[in-house]
Amino acid sequence: MLGCPRTYLQSREELSSIETPKHPFSLELLWFLLFIGWVPMLASYAYVLDPVATGKTGVLTTITDQITLYQQRGWGHPAIGVLGVAGLIAAALVVRIRRYALWPIPVFLIWSSLIYAFNAAGAGGPMEMAIHFVYAALAVTCTYLFLRHGHLLSASFVGFTAVLFLDVVTSWIARLFGATPGTSFLGALFLGYQPYLVNALLFLTISVLVRMLWLMVRDNRQFIMTLPRSEFKAASLRTLRLWFPAFACFAVFGGFWWGLVNLLIEPRMVTEIEGQITELESTAVRWVIENEPMAHDTHTSYVEQWSGEYPNADPLERALNRWSDVYLTSVHKRLSVNLTKVTKDAKNDLAKVPGAVNGQMNAAFPEDVLPLLEEPGWCFPLDPVCKTKEWIVSGTNQMMLDARSGVIKSTTDFAKCVSLADEHRDRPRDCPDEINIADDVETASTQVRGAYHQTYISMHTTTTSSITGGFRTWRNVSLLLTAYSFIILLKTLLIVFSRVIFAPNGAASVHAQFLPDDPPSVAPVLANHGQHYRIPTSAKDAFFVARWGVTLEGPPPARRRPLGLRMPVARILSGTWAMNRVDGDRAGNPDEFDAELKVDEPAELVSWTLQDGERVIFRFSDFVGMSDTLNMGRISSLGISTLMLGRMIFYYAEGPGTLILRTTAAARLTPSPEAEKPAPMPKLVAWGSSTKFSIFAALTTMDTFLSGYNLRTAPGDAVVWDSSTRRGDGPGTGILRFMKSFILPI
Repeated sequence: MLGCPRTYLQSREELSSIETPKHPFSLELLWFLLFIGWVPMLASYAYVLDPVATGKTGVLTTITDQITLYQQRGWGHPAIGVLGVAGLIAAALVVRIRRYALWPIPVFLIWSSLIYAFNAAGAGGPMEMAIHFVYAALAVTCTYLFLRHGHLLSASFVGFTAVLFLDVVTSWIARLFGATPGTSFLGALFLGYQPYLVNALLFLTISVLVRMLWLMVRDNRQFIMTLPRSEFKAASLRTLRLWFPAFACFAVFGGFWWGLVNLLIEPRMVTEIEGQITELESTAVRWVIENEPMAHDTHTSYVEQWSGEYPNADPLERALNRWSDVYLTSVHKRLSVNLTKVTKDAKNDLAKVPGAVNGQMNAAFPEDVLPLLEEPGWCFPLDPVCKTKEWIVSGTNQMMLDARSGVIKSTTDFAKCVSLADEHRDRPRDCPDEINIADDVETASTQVRGAYHQTYISMHTTTTSSITGGFRTWRNVSLLLTAYSFIILLKTLLIVFSRVIFAPNGAASVHAQFLPDDPPSVAPVLANHGQHYRIPTSAKDAFFVARWGVTLEGPPPARRRPLGLRMPVARILSGTWAMNRVDGDRAGNPDEFDAELKVDEPAELVSWTLQDGERVIFRFSDFVGMSDTLNMGRISSLGISTLMLGRMIFYYAEGPGTLILRTTAAARLTPSPEAEKPAPMPKLVAWGSSTKFSIFAALTTMDTFLSGYNLRTAPGDAVVWDSSTRRGDGPGTGILRFMKSFILPI
């Protein structure tokens, strides 16, 4: 017997995720404009999240110099640009939708457009700090507003995320056709902005993590606060005893990975690279002495220089930077000397300058003698040490090969620009307009050496940045994965807590009401139609029927998309992205027939007639039809009353109207006594939003992680079960079963 347990209700605030806003397009546009205002901060994510970089520059410097890294491109004035226009549009949208609580959004956008006008010279001091403090405060406020009122699966957020990734792809494509780095849509709106895949991934990951933390606090705060302290303590202690193995597994695997990287892989790589650095330094000194005899005394090893500049850097990162710098510096000296011989090789013929430049650079920079890192050879597929070494070595060597080919090509192309006539077939098409053909070979040679020097500086900077950026990305990913692991642990903890707290004989004996909706004023109308469901020609409402999993006989198929662009993933996977429309009120036409929906045995069709405002939770995999009067929506919640079902995203239908569902085998419906018996959670097909659940689970550590549990609804609650054994209990239906639901927790 259930006795008289109390009922856990989520707060009304938690239902903000399922409210249907007025002016949905205007609201989505407002959020999208806010995201555009976040673009100047995106490029700094990798820097700010890197503890080495942030520790070196300091937190205050990071806030003032890195957070507002890229300003808008001004249209005649720095303050007039995309952010200013977005701010004005956002202000108009706030007035239109009458959501005045969102006023910080237009203020943030307008302040973003004016911040560089206030401090165009970057003078620093208290004024600069105050300006950036206001900017940061507005950014935090807007983030809070989105967490409270926005959704990660909204059209605005999904659209903006798609823009970020498409911007990366278009930048890659543009570079294949010779465009400069950073050529992209957003790069045309913001000065210096360059799309990077890692920044887009960091933005998405951080957004998901912050949203999850917000939902956890929001959806469980009221329940935790109202639960008596003694009951909460008893349930918490029992939960920790049952859940502790999950933490132990994460700790063991995390410690193993940390030891593998820091105690085995990295020391070996550092030792090998430092050995090659010693050889390379000897070669570099020899090259310098051969070409500049007086330079021996002035040659300074880069080891101390780089170590002094970045004392907190990763040892392997420092070793690779030392190796690349010694290598590039020594080669630069040889190239500088060889390029002085171009005048002699060209023999007073401007047309021969490009060939002379290319020949001297290849002689000084021969590919067959490049001091590349030694490849580890064949690696056993499951050998992480060898695989990691192979990845680092191959990436670094390829970077050096690309640097060589890039500097030779860039310098040779410049030589062609200053020595070949416009009509010459070998003259590059992208020669800058300000470059004129040199008067003689000597002048051309001097210009080539100057251009090479600039190319070398750029190549050196790019190489160092690539190594540092690669390790920064590694640290960023490690940090995010660590944070993500704690999120998974916290979610599994909440699931175990729900098993304990909602057990009929548990510490608190609490019912879990799915949503704080009032029960329907009249008894729910559910009907089992077996393998046939008929929509008569006299039906007033139009219906939409799935094109897969059910056969429609009678009226001709008419492909429609009744739900627009909403809930695309669930609808595509269930085959209900497009549905067949059956018009209503067709009785007056003699050529019309009743619509027959048919399924094969043992599947059955169930209809649920909803009253006005009544909500039903269902799975799209069981959904086959609806009347056009129904409203569909999505619920996102990390409350323990929803997590106990193993998911955080649910879909609902709201009346008035009729919902048609399909079961795999015989259906069990309310008010049948069979529907009130405890059953495995996977058998649950649909339930009323006010349904109260209790959990029947074996509360042992092994069963918590390896066994399933049964759900029971309170008397009078409306529910549809599927009796198919394929949806029942089985191996791996404990907490481990829900791990896959946390991989993409949006």
